[in-house]
Amino acid sequence: MTSPFAKENNTFVLYLEPMLNSFTKTYQNVITVGAMPPGPIAEMVIPMSMPKLSEFQEAGVFSNSMGTHGNCTLILSRYPKGAGKSADSFMTADDIPSVFSYLLSNGYHIDSALTKLLVKSPSIGNGLSDSRFSGYRRLIAMISYSG
Repeated sequence: MTSPFAKENNTFVLYLEPMLNSFTKTYQNVITVGAMPPGPIAEMVIPMSMPKLSEFQEAGVFSNSMGTHGNCTLILSRYPKGAGKSADSFMTADDIPSVFSYLLSNGYHIDSALTKLLVKSPSIGNGLSDSRFSGYRRLIAMISYSG
């Protein structure tokens, strides 16, 4: 029997998550996605190993859409895959309006009702994580793609 949750999903979540930028040696909040998104935005998503925010951190192994990885995170990049990584490669909180504009002009739907529902639930939308080095990520929006 195949699980109905195992098939490709047309819905994904955008988060704002702290990371230590290894290029600038500074902390920044970057936009991450909960699973590899469908459609053209997938070309802007880079799987990346997130460095610890503190030398005292330990993160467990968790399972995500890429399989089981210790600290692999899907980060929204400013440039298509393969364009190289630099200090300004990652989308941040300041880029949220641009990201929404891109999504809306490329066939995506920002589900504001579902986003509001999830934001009200600290265990789902916002909160601490034992399995991620960022420890805390904030839900930006629930997105669906109609293709």
